Formats: sequence, structure tokens, C-alpha cells
Amino acid sequence: MKKFILPALLLITAMITSCNTTKKLYEAKEYDQIIMKEAPKVCSGRIQPKKIDLISASYHEANQADHERIQALKSTGNPDVWPEIFERYCSMKGRNDALACFPNEIKKRINYTRLNLDEELQMSRNKAEAFLAASINQTLGSANPDLDNADRMIRQLEGINKENSHLNGFKVKSISKRYGDIGRLMHVEVFKKEIGPNRDETVSFKETKNDFTATVTDHKLSKEATVKGKVNFIDPSNKRMLFSMPYEVSSKFEHNYSTVEGSLEACSEQTLQGLKQKPVPFPTDESLINDAKQNLINLIYQMIQ
Repeated sequence: MKKFILPALLLITAMITSCNTTKKLYEAKEYDQIIMKEAPKVCSGRIQPKKIDLISASYHEANQADHERIQALKSTGNPDVWPEIFERYCSMKGRNDALACFPNEIKKRINYTRLNLDEELQMSRNKAEAFLAASINQTLGSANPDLDNADRMIRQLEGINKENSHLNGFKVKSISKRYGDIGRLMHVEVFKKEIGPNRDETVSFKETKNDFTATVTDHKLSKEATVKGKVNFIDPSNKRMLFSMPYEVSSKFEHNYSTVEGSLEACSEQTLQGLKQKPVPFPTDESLINDAKQNLINLIYQMIQ
């Protein structure tokens, strides 16, 4: 019997300590920490009534605080409030999702309702992105930009949407402002090269005029190469990676010309103009790849400009 006394005491001590820790978090208004710490336990079936009450109170008080703050921010009419509004909607959704796996009887007990915040999240995300993009662009475009503030806003924009179409351009432009000539910072890696076949697409038709006849064949030559990889921007002084950007660039060759069998007297003016274009050889694979790489360089400098 004595063998079970120590483990039992340890278990009771651990439960008391755990409850006290959760209560202290509640008193400190660390509501989200309580939910992150305790909600998974409830979902897995480890239900402690005292902690359910603390989770419930934390959930409702945190959501109420966020709701009131969102309304206050919206009432200002200022565009700079939208990043915070988006973050608060994300917090509300996160809490709601964390409690979604609770047993139904506990959901009723804590007055849990499944929230649909998709529309609010999308609207606030769009406005937050628009505000940050405009602010970053304005900051980087100034004569003496505050680059630390620009980088802070870039990180904030990335946190809201990693796929934002302006994000890579802002990063490249910030690096160019801070380090100068960006060419010495770039290291281009190629992962994959795709080179299409030589294509000669033809369409033939007849033309007649008076007693003359001709068969006209229009040729469309094409060939395409695509290069995929990433560009690493590296600080030359300490070899520290500043930023890595994936890329996919293409180069496409196209040429149109026409040939005629028969009398030129039968040809229309449009066909005669087309005959002025002569056949040309297809470009080599290497030249298309080099053109694609040049397109990458042009793209990077467009970002800076």
C-alpha cells in the first residue's frame, strides 16, 4: 500500500500546481495562453471542471475585448487601423477553431457558437494589404527612406499574405536601397530548364484573281524555353543570406512568313505583304536559355524601379 502513496501525492500536487498556473494566467489576462494550453486537453477527453470555467471565461472575455477594439478602430476611419483589425479577427477565429472540438455538452455549458468570420477576414485582409503596400511604396520611394520602418512593414505584409504580388519587389527594392548595386548581391540558382520543340504550324489556302491561281501557305515558327530556380541575395561583407526569391522565367521565339505556289498575280495585297517576311532559322537552345536569364535580370531591375 505504501508504494502508491508517493505517486498519488505527486499527482495531486501536479493537478493543484496546474490549476494554480492556469488561474494565474487568467488573473494576468493571458487568455489566449490559457486556450492554447488547456483546449487541446479538453478535446482529448481530459476534462477538469475548474479549468472549463477558466477556458470559458478566457474565451468570452478575449473575444469581447477584440470585438470592442475592432469597433473602436473602425470608427476612426483611418486606413492604418486595418492591419490590427485583421490580426484581431484572426485571433477570434483561432479561439473559435480551438474550441470547435469540445464535446457538445461542454459547448452548451460555455455558450459556444461557431463563428463565421470569413467575410470579415477577407475584407480586413484586403484593406490591410492595400494600406501596407501603399505605405511601403511611399517609404521606399522617398529621398531618405526609413528602411527599418519599411522592413518592419514588409514583414507585417508577409505575415498577412505571403503570396502578395508586391512582396518580392518590396524586398528587392529595400535591399537595393540599403546595399547599393544589387548586381553584386545576386546569386542565381537554376533548378530546371525546359526547352520546347521547334514548331512549324502551317495553314494553306487558295487565292484566285482573273485567270490566275495560287496556293498560299502561312507558316508560324515557334519555340519556347522556361527556366526555374531561385535568386539568393547575399551580403558580400559577411555572406549572410538577405533574401531568397523563387523565379520562373520564359523566352519565346515566334516568326511568321508565307510561301506561294503558283502565280503572284493571284495573290491579295495582304498575301504580298506577308511574302516580304522570309524564313529564318530556329534559335539554339542555349540562346533561348540566355534570353530567359536576361528576362530574369530585367524583372529584378523593374522591381527596383
